[in-house]
Amino acid sequence: MRPYRQVVLPVFCLLLSAPCAAAVTEPGVPLATVAREAHLEYSWLAATRAVQLSGPGLVLVVRPGDNVYEVDDRVEVTAVTPRYTSNDIYVSQTLATHIIQLARQAVAFISAQEAQAARLVSEEQQQQAGVPLLTGTIVLNVSPLQGAEALLVTGAAPPLAPVRVTLLATLSSEIPNVLLSRHDLTAGPDGKFQAIVPIASDFARNSFIHVLATSLPGVISASAQLQVHAPNDGINAPLDAFPGGIW
Repeated sequence: MRPYRQVVLPVFCLLLSAPCAAAVTEPGVPLATVAREAHLEYSWLAATRAVQLSGPGLVLVVRPGDNVYEVDDRVEVTAVTPRYTSNDIYVSQTLATHIIQLARQAVAFISAQEAQAARLVSEEQQQQAGVPLLTGTIVLNVSPLQGAEALLVTGAAPPLAPVRVTLLATLSSEIPNVLLSRHDLTAGPDGKFQAIVPIASDFARNSFIHVLATSLPGVISASAQLQVHAPNDGINAPLDAFPGGIW
């Protein structure tokens, strides 16, 4: 029995020490390398023999021989104990990857906060300037006004939104569009607006008039197009029966 014990006991001890030896010989990742990949500032804390990694919205403290490390105002635990060698603290690849992810999450969080703050400042500036924050879409209807050289413009927009109606004329394929007029309206509490808009100075028959309705930046504009005809187009009046109106 004694020879058997002499053989089994050393083998058993060797098996127990094998994982520990593997853990000790694992090279790991130096925190200086982790800091570069995570875009964090690397600094030694001489008083506590620790390394601090810091960046926007994130501060980590790692100590050699301690499985517990600090992340801002909380603590986390790593399975592989950080160790000091070659003038740096080496950590497992798992912990190195986790630190890089924490840094990226912190940067994304800070960016989201800055974007939200900028949006709030912009909204506050608009409110202070008296510009209402409106969103929506303009609905536009345009038709010739019977018996007049004018258009009947009706539509809908966000309630109390300012609406600018712009008229452009297409007189010829060789001439750029001509600005005829601009008219500023205001939608009612129900969002509806209406106006009679003269087509002057485009009285040329069969030319085209483009009507554009715009509002504040958050409101989607609308447009319409129609052809210029006679004020009473389609009506057979006595003066139209004789050339030159002589009868």
